[in-house]
Amino acid sequence: MARGYDNDRERKSKVSFFGKDLARRSKSCCELCEVSGEKLEVFEVPPVPEEPDFDRCIFICSSCKNLLENIDKADENDVRFLNNSIWSEVEMVKAVSVAALRKLEAKHPWASDILDTAYIDVDIEEKIDGIDL
Repeated sequence: MARGYDNDRERKSKVSFFGKDLARRSKSCCELCEVSGEKLEVFEVPPVPEEPDFDRCIFICSSCKNLLENIDKADENDVRFLNNSIWSEVEMVKAVSVAALRKLEAKHPWASDILDTAYIDVDIEEKIDGIDL
């Protein structure tokens, strides 16, 4: 049990080193809903690789983290921010937004409308295919 705890602690330590660079990149705002003034945390986009990878991390608020972890139960109005985050210049933010919208489009028709207007290049599509929300 101690070994698993130590491994988890070591991983969290490595991921926390990304915080400063992610704060700079996001200008200390949630990279999904753009809220500022709230505590932000590093979110490793699932599936999580064995070694922490900066390019698979986004800086988000606790509300967005809870939404991503329970995207199937998300209320329509709680995820409207995806309309803006899908246009992010940060590839992983865009990929997460598209993946979330694809999960929502069966339940919410407006998600399909947003996806129809978005340009998704091959690199982003590859990242989306690897995301497990």
